[in-house]
Amino acid sequence: MSTAAIYASDVEQDQSVSATKLRDLDGFEEYMWLMEHNTNLSHSVVVEVRGATTMKQWRDALSAVQARHPLLSASIRKIPGQRPFFEKVHGSSIPLRIVPLTDWLVLEEEMESELAQSFGDGSGPLTRATLFHAKDRSIILFTTHHSSLDGKSHLLLIQDLMADMGGEELGEPLALQPGMGQLLGLPAPAPYVKKLKGRSVASGDGTRLELPKIRVQHRQLGENETTALLRRSKEENTTVHAALVTALALAGKRYSKAWELGPIRCMSPIDMRKTLMIPDAAGLLISAHSGRVPLSEGASFWDIARAVKEDMLPAQSLDGARYLLGSFSSIVAEEHGALDLYRFVRAAPLRYELMVTNYAGYKVRTEYGNLKIENLFTGSAAVSDIQKVSVITTNGKLGMTLVARDLFPTLLEDAREILVHA
Repeated sequence: MSTAAIYASDVEQDQSVSATKLRDLDGFEEYMWLMEHNTNLSHSVVVEVRGATTMKQWRDALSAVQARHPLLSASIRKIPGQRPFFEKVHGSSIPLRIVPLTDWLVLEEEMESELAQSFGDGSGPLTRATLFHAKDRSIILFTTHHSSLDGKSHLLLIQDLMADMGGEELGEPLALQPGMGQLLGLPAPAPYVKKLKGRSVASGDGTRLELPKIRVQHRQLGENETTALLRRSKEENTTVHAALVTALALAGKRYSKAWELGPIRCMSPIDMRKTLMIPDAAGLLISAHSGRVPLSEGASFWDIARAVKEDMLPAQSLDGARYLLGSFSSIVAEEHGALDLYRFVRAAPLRYELMVTNYAGYKVRTEYGNLKIENLFTGSAAVSDIQKVSVITTNGKLGMTLVARDLFPTLLEDAREILVHA
């Protein structure tokens, strides 16, 4: 039986299941929804847990987390001529696949497999889970449609899941989170200025585009290396994120002739929760900075890292987030066919070659009763040939996960060598 068939059998619903409209997607969410029709942009997180558990405990904890977070019971619906909207599906459950945990499991391959399965038009569940289970050790893998949740949201879900597994109370169900546009004080999504005439949003005959396989690679720094990087970045008046961007750009120049000859531009997603004063909210709550990595000849590693830090500051403001979201709202001002938008994005000049998502602000709690998170890593795929790196520190070790369709096989090892040398 295929993985898709396993998931389908897990989520068959009673015919009496009903639905309630929650809210329209904002501009950024609608853009991600349209792109997912043709290429997989979903997000995954992998968590390795040490301690004795039962499959029933995991099922019950998953149900408790779903009851707490509204968008875990939602799908996306589109009516011709109207904005797509989140719809709560009453009586639904998160698809859960359970597999025996074996010694020969390769987590990067499992993440590759999950990221290769698209959520399509979002009309089904927007989050699915896989549990690799053994008596004293388990691995849980979540994958989510990126229109509904960002990477930080996944970490919050893991925190709630593990708290329930540890016997803690999760508290009352959370209210539905508004979209970023509303939180930023922007106008609500307006009616389309131009509608599709006699055409569906869906891609042509429903077939998906053939793209290179998604590849995943994961590496960790040691505890001493992580501590030294934190200390040195502070001493040099910059950030670990800026140091990582610098190291990864320099590492890419070693591997790619195109990177060596041309400018390297980096996209850095920015978590807006702290600025908006909603630290534990789940949703697509990110802005982003895109800039050229100033690899001028003669500049030292730390000179470059300081320049990267300074260049990012304007984008971290509310005005920077409003500008970005306004750009996406402009793109979806008209009702687009999904394939039309995909072709437009692919034909546009590539604006960046590297993306670095850093969860430095999230302090990973690892102990929950008799259970301990031993490792955690996360990542998502991109539209085109971008080296996409996610960074998170767990148990004092900084981990880097590379996801790409044209993966630079030495990128993480070379970046680690450059960081250690610096």
